[in-house]
Amino acid sequence: MDFELFNFDEDDDLLSTACIEATQGQLTAPQQTQPFDGVVEETVLPELQCSGEDTTHAKFASEGFVRSGFMLTRPEYAWRDASAGLTLTEFEFGLKQLLGHNNVQYLIGTSCMHIQHLWASVRQPLNTNDTYNHRQRRKEVTHMFYWMLLHITDEQWTFLRPSLESIRHLVNRTTEADTWKLIYFASSCKGNDCNAAAYHLLHGVLEWKLLDLCILYKFELCAPKVLLDDNAKPSSAFINQLTLLFEDLITCSLYLYGKKRPAELLYASPFPCTCIKECWLYVQLALQKWSLTTFAVATEQLTFWQLFNETITKFKSKLDKFSLTTLSLAEFTNWLLHALVRLFGYRSNGQYVGPRYERALADTAENVDALEQCTQQFLNGNPSEEQTRVYICLLMPTLLNWWRPRVAIPVLLWEHFHKRLNTSFYAAGSAPSNLAVACASGKAYVERYRALLKQEELTADANLSSYTLFTILLGKNLMRLLESSATRHQAQKLLGRIYTKFSAQKFLALNEMGIHHLIELFLALAICGDFEELAPKLSAKLLSIALDKIPAGRQIAVAKGHMALLILYAERRCEIGEYATKLLQQLTAINNDLSVSKVLADGLLEIFMHADDFRRGEHLLIDAWLPNYLETCTPVEQDRSLEALHLIFGKLQRNEALIESNSELLKALNALVLPFVKQQFAYGYSQWLPQLAADFSTQACTVPDTQTFQKLFNCFIEAPVACRQALPQYLNKVLQTERAALIEPNVVIHVWLKSLVQLTAVNEDVAQLTRYVSQLAEFRMMTDNLSPEELLQAKEPLCVFIAAVGKHYDACAAHHQRRFRIADNLNAYLRNFDKWLQVDLKQEKTEVAFRFYSFLAIVIYNCAHIVYTKSKVNCFFHVVMTRFVLPTNVQMGKAPDGKLAQVVHKIWPVLVQGIGKLNFKADPYISKTLTDLIQKWTPHFKISPNAKMVARPFVSCLQSDNAELSLFVFEKLTSLFLATQRRQADPNACLVVTIFQEVIESIDANNTSDDILTKRLETFMKATSLLMLEHIMMVDEVVPSRALLLDLFKRIVSSATYKRAAGLQQLLAEHLRLLTKKHLAYYTFFFFELLQRLAQFTPDTILQIMDFLLAEMRVVEQKRGAGEDNRMRGCLQKLQQTLKGAR
Repeated sequence: MDFELFNFDEDDDLLSTACIEATQGQLTAPQQTQPFDGVVEETVLPELQCSGEDTTHAKFASEGFVRSGFMLTRPEYAWRDASAGLTLTEFEFGLKQLLGHNNVQYLIGTSCMHIQHLWASVRQPLNTNDTYNHRQRRKEVTHMFYWMLLHITDEQWTFLRPSLESIRHLVNRTTEADTWKLIYFASSCKGNDCNAAAYHLLHGVLEWKLLDLCILYKFELCAPKVLLDDNAKPSSAFINQLTLLFEDLITCSLYLYGKKRPAELLYASPFPCTCIKECWLYVQLALQKWSLTTFAVATEQLTFWQLFNETITKFKSKLDKFSLTTLSLAEFTNWLLHALVRLFGYRSNGQYVGPRYERALADTAENVDALEQCTQQFLNGNPSEEQTRVYICLLMPTLLNWWRPRVAIPVLLWEHFHKRLNTSFYAAGSAPSNLAVACASGKAYVERYRALLKQEELTADANLSSYTLFTILLGKNLMRLLESSATRHQAQKLLGRIYTKFSAQKFLALNEMGIHHLIELFLALAICGDFEELAPKLSAKLLSIALDKIPAGRQIAVAKGHMALLILYAERRCEIGEYATKLLQQLTAINNDLSVSKVLADGLLEIFMHADDFRRGEHLLIDAWLPNYLETCTPVEQDRSLEALHLIFGKLQRNEALIESNSELLKALNALVLPFVKQQFAYGYSQWLPQLAADFSTQACTVPDTQTFQKLFNCFIEAPVACRQALPQYLNKVLQTERAALIEPNVVIHVWLKSLVQLTAVNEDVAQLTRYVSQLAEFRMMTDNLSPEELLQAKEPLCVFIAAVGKHYDACAAHHQRRFRIADNLNAYLRNFDKWLQVDLKQEKTEVAFRFYSFLAIVIYNCAHIVYTKSKVNCFFHVVMTRFVLPTNVQMGKAPDGKLAQVVHKIWPVLVQGIGKLNFKADPYISKTLTDLIQKWTPHFKISPNAKMVARPFVSCLQSDNAELSLFVFEKLTSLFLATQRRQADPNACLVVTIFQEVIESIDANNTSDDILTKRLETFMKATSLLMLEHIMMVDEVVPSRALLLDLFKRIVSSATYKRAAGLQQLLAEHLRLLTKKHLAYYTFFFFELLQRLAQFTPDTILQIMDFLLAEMRVVEQKRGAGEDNRMRGCLQKLQQTLKGAR
């Protein structure tokens, strides 16, 4: 462009006339109008104030055209005062200078120079010494337009029109496509403080074009009588400029579109900055206001969408110029239209209201035909999956939130998608997890698509496949069509177009992905449409895909669709009998395939949850396929199916009136499910098995030809269950029903005791049983009214109960009948106790084994007279001994399992003390049992290197109150393991001596009274010292036990208890006298060796027997008849010397 367009040599003339009043007759001063009452003095002329790149929630500037209501909500004269004080150029031209023709020409020329300068600065920075910056140049041009708009009269317009056309022509030429490419992105968050030439050219051009449109509207449309010539139409310039503004704004968005990837279109605004969006909104508002005047363009109402559509059509001939294709143009049009539709939700003051605003509800707010053509053009362009997703996402808010429901575009999309049902709709480059895959079950299908169809977000998730997005659009659109009676016929039209594309042959040609997409479509229609009308048609079409005619993978996919529909049937309380029958016939045709059965089983719970009375055919789903599936499915799958079955019983129990009307259902359950429950109750671990067992037991006899309660209850209660928690769970659940009155108390206590042994008292189910048992009358009778609180608060209720029973039994010595009853009841509680533990102890949990053996010991300790019956081989005592404590391998001397040795070591003293309450001296069986406990188990008590732990059972035995029992135990222990043969000790002699050492240490370490300690040591010495002395005398010196025993005697004689008890000293001396009498004649040397050893640490004891020893020596010599025995006398002399030295 030429910078010398105007000749500035006339500046002097202009300056000389700048302040002269107008003399031209053709110009008259403008008429002043009355000021607008509502305008304050600080009214500021609008200008575009940028806030940066546009976003959905960006607000318009308060000083902009929209929020100020310029020429729309605020009339023209409201702005005159604000513009009257403006001055232009460095010569400070004021409003009065508009009266001079030359002045006006000068101002227009200056404005053109400013426009050219901004344009050139965008192309290349200019080195000018101007005092004007870019903002001032833009502002002066804008102010000049304001003067023209607000202050010239109709008469002046005739003469000024050519001048304005020249500047309009310059602005239009300045903003051709090449220039827009340089400035469309010139937004700035600094607003007008930005000094970039591109920024001010972009925003200046937008201001000038808007003001130019206002000028044209005012002087050409509102005053058409003022014509330039007879052939010109007053509206032609206005329409041309309006159309050109649309082209300019679309061009800016086109350049922005070229920089975006398809996925970015979802969240990016098509408006490069908020000012361009403001221009679009201002044009919308202006056209709406102007179309209401009596001056219509070409006698037709001018609408926003009419101009938009015509402008888009022009761009179809410019595809190459913008590097577009018909596909990309359609994609761009949809993107821009999506944003423009949203502008109809704004008030005239720039406040956003939304789709319910009256502007958005007007007929002129819709552009359906154009969008339909755009969609057709897009689909014909063979778009990629990513493009299709974005297109539908942008389409959905427009069709579902802003415009009235129609069927044309959904039908177009269906025509596109029905040919591609077998496609995966996978977007290249996206994560594999986003690949459209079938849901895990029918319930998952329903939940997924119900959630998708109920989402309220205006922007859909582009991670969904394009087909899924289409079904969401289709479903929501169908829902809107059915909301009004005026559009219901369109819903039928839409459904008809969908149904015509289906045939049995096409269904059978679908692959797994195609079936998945078919299910998506059916669910969208079923959830959003009239279900009662659609359900029979949809189920029939799905049943037409016969399971026996398709491969296994497709069978599973179709089954999921069936279950999804059946769940919807159940939710809507529809009859499912016919549908279920046909489906199960197809399942039978494929031999109740396990994979397909799994799909059916997964949906049972959801179906039964919605069954009110099971009168709509739900019982037909309980068929032969179910037990077959339950036996082969995984535990998790089994749990879900069993939960569904329990749901049936739960609903029937809450309404007993339903039981009679559902006899067929109960018969099916008893015939098909009960055998499975019986089997699995014994071997399974599902938490639902006890519940179902209780359900069947509770409902026993309510239907003819079923088992009685007692028979079924006994079946479950006597079952050898693998899951030990199942039994108390089952009993608790039955006890909570009316059937509790039919259960014998001894059965409850039997299960309670068994559970206390196999589980723990803190187990929730066991604790519940404990609370129940504590309230039983039989419990009070057995325990002599033991306080329930004492039982409930006890750490081990088992011990408290057994101890109370034993105590009560002993206290009833005079009441034989009561004793018999207590004994009978306790033996009933303990029946089959030998089955409470696994046969192979190695397979049993250690804690359970300890609890079981402790239980055996507790019972024998507290109730020995109850559980032992002489000569009765099946009594509790005999079974305990022969099966658990003294089994055959232990009796044969074989080493027991390590776990068993630890358990018996722990309970041994309790068992022994319990047996000690029986007549172990007079009863040979008890005596032998006690002897075997000592003989067979002592060698196996070497379970730890800690001697104190090994000796603990014997220490406990000695510390008991039964002195006779302790004497018996230690006598047997000594005689069995310290007897010598051929001067050799027993292999376990050292173990026994070590035990004795710990026993002696425990006596001195105990804080009991001196009398008790003396009594214990006396018992020990009575039982052991004679044989221990004989052992020392008879074994070789190299035998380890000899030295250990000598050390033991040192400990004894040096202990405080021994020293203060003269009786103990006399006891030891007496034992030495017995040895003297027994062994002096035959084992003279060994005997004197023993005395020699003892004399070293207890000479006083030896001195006590010296007189007896000398007397016995003389007797021996006399019997021998050879006079004094020199060898014997030599031994005596050595002993005397030792005694002398010891003193």
